[in-house]
Amino acid sequence: MTEAINDVQVRKLTGAVGAEISGVDLGNLSGQDFDVIKQAFLDHGMLVFREQFLEPQAHVDFARRFGDVMVYKGFEKAYRNDLPAGMFHFSNDGKEKVITENWHFDGTYYDEPPAIGILVPARLPAYGGDTMWSNQYAAYDRLSDGMKQLLCGLRIRCESHRSSRKYNLEKIMSALQPAVRRHPETGRLSLYIGNPDTCVSFTSMTPEESRPLIQYLYRQCCTPDNSYRHQWRMGDVVVWDNRCTMHYAVHDYGSQPRDMYRMTINGERNRGPVDE
Repeated sequence: MTEAINDVQVRKLTGAVGAEISGVDLGNLSGQDFDVIKQAFLDHGMLVFREQFLEPQAHVDFARRFGDVMVYKGFEKAYRNDLPAGMFHFSNDGKEKVITENWHFDGTYYDEPPAIGILVPARLPAYGGDTMWSNQYAAYDRLSDGMKQLLCGLRIRCESHRSSRKYNLEKIMSALQPAVRRHPETGRLSLYIGNPDTCVSFTSMTPEESRPLIQYLYRQCCTPDNSYRHQWRMGDVVVWDNRCTMHYAVHDYGSQPRDMYRMTINGERNRGPVDE
């Protein structure tokens, strides 16, 4: 199903998450067209733009339409000096070093996790290298009333074990997050349980008590009917809402090169359904 507003065409990618936007040039975008894109982003959780071929500065300029650019605190040395401020470069450094081949939110170990990610490929493998997204509004909506009631009062400790290991950081960062968060723009509730290696335990429970529930909830987040798998092409731009979707980067391309550039937008402190 495709919806056209002005010249902007919005086509749903799955029944649960994602839409493809066409009829726009992200390097020359009017305010009116951006308003349509922003609403589609809030409606669908992630957006795909084909055949854009954004240069780094155009990538940055588009990102800034969504808000202030975020630099991950503690990881400043991982940013390249030859790229615009805030642009992060990913390359294939081997499957054994991958920390994103699992369903996860970005930066849950910050008090104010990132809100939005914008990813552009610079070099792609001959096969593989897909990225998947899943809808955490739907993951929450599918829970029983009893489970929703339990979770709405819980907070979970999130820690940076995986990221700190990859980037050889001495410090483990941590933050408390609501198990269910209210989106600051849509007002909708979503399940906010990421990878169990990062979401360690509920604050009102022991780790031993927490783990079975965390693992159960994590399994609910990423069923096939609640996800979209993106096959990358050169020229693509993908924007996702880190507040209500999780993503998973599939490493099935061996030693082939895969280079991606990401911009990240600052978020805000997460609020649960019972927070004032």
